[in-house]
Amino acid sequence: MFAARMRERLEQSPNLVRAKRAIWATGRGMLPRDDTRIIEGLPLFTPNGAGSIRNRAVLTLEGADRTFPLLVDLAALGGKASDDPVAIRSFANTAPKREAAERLRALFDRFGSDKSTRHDYHLLFGSILEKPDSVTDVLEIGIGSNNPDVVSNMGTQGRPGASLRAFRAFLPRATIYGADVDTGILFEEERINTFLLDQTEPASFDRLSRVVPAELDLIIDDGLHCPHANIATLLFALERLKMGGWFVVEDIAPAALPLWQVISTMMPAHHESQIVDAKGAYLFVVRRSE
Repeated sequence: MFAARMRERLEQSPNLVRAKRAIWATGRGMLPRDDTRIIEGLPLFTPNGAGSIRNRAVLTLEGADRTFPLLVDLAALGGKASDDPVAIRSFANTAPKREAAERLRALFDRFGSDKSTRHDYHLLFGSILEKPDSVTDVLEIGIGSNNPDVVSNMGTQGRPGASLRAFRAFLPRATIYGADVDTGILFEEERINTFLLDQTEPASFDRLSRVVPAELDLIIDDGLHCPHANIATLLFALERLKMGGWFVVEDIAPAALPLWQVISTMMPAHHESQIVDAKGAYLFVVRRSE
C-alpha cells in the first residue's frame, strides 16, 4: 500500500524522475547549475506562465523557499496553528527521566555516537525510554555511514552502528534494527540486525517492512536529512508504531522549521506531535496515543 501510493506520486511527476536521474548522472549528486533543470526539477513551484527561463527559475526557487512559511500562516487562519517548539530539557522533567538520560548519555559517549556530544538527544531518548525493560523493538534509519560519497555520511571519523550499540546496552530486552543506504556498513551482532534502505525508493520500504516487526516501540530517522525522505519515513512509521510508541526525526535544520510546522497540523488521529528545540538542530517527535 505504501509503495503503491509513492509510485503514483512519482508517475504523476515525470519531470521529477528525470531531474533525479540527471542529478545522479553529474557525479556525487551535484545539481547542474542550469535554469532549465531548476524548472524541470521543481515543477510544483514553477510559475505556470511565460517569460524568460532565467526569471522563471528565480521565481521557482523563491516559491520553494516561501511556500511553507505561507502555509503555516494559512493553517493558523483555519484554527490549525502549530505549537511553538519545546525545549528538549522539558522531557527530562523527573528525577528518574534525568537519571535515564544520563545513563544513555554515557553509553552514546562510550560507543562514539554524536547524539550526546554534538547534540543533546539523550535528554529526549532517556526520557521516552525511561523504563528500558519494557522496550522490545527499536528501529533506527541511518546507521552512520563514514563514506564521503554517501550524502548522509557523518564524516570519515564517524563510527557506524554507534547508537545501535548504545541502545542495545541500554535496553536489555530489546532487539535493535538498523537500516542504511550504504551497504558497506551493514552488520549483524547479538540483538542487532541491519538492512538496506533507500529512503527515496518506495519499494525499499516495502522490503524493510518484511524483515522488521509489525509494531515497534521506537523508530528514529537519522538517515537522509531531506524533507521528502523524512516524510516517506514518517508515513512508514505511522503504520508501524505500537500503542504508546514514538517516532523521532533528527537533525532538522532551522530553515526547514516551517515545513514541520505544516506537517504538525496534518497528523492523523491518535498521533501527537511536537517540534523539539535541541542542541544543534530541531527534532520532530510523534507519539501514538493509547
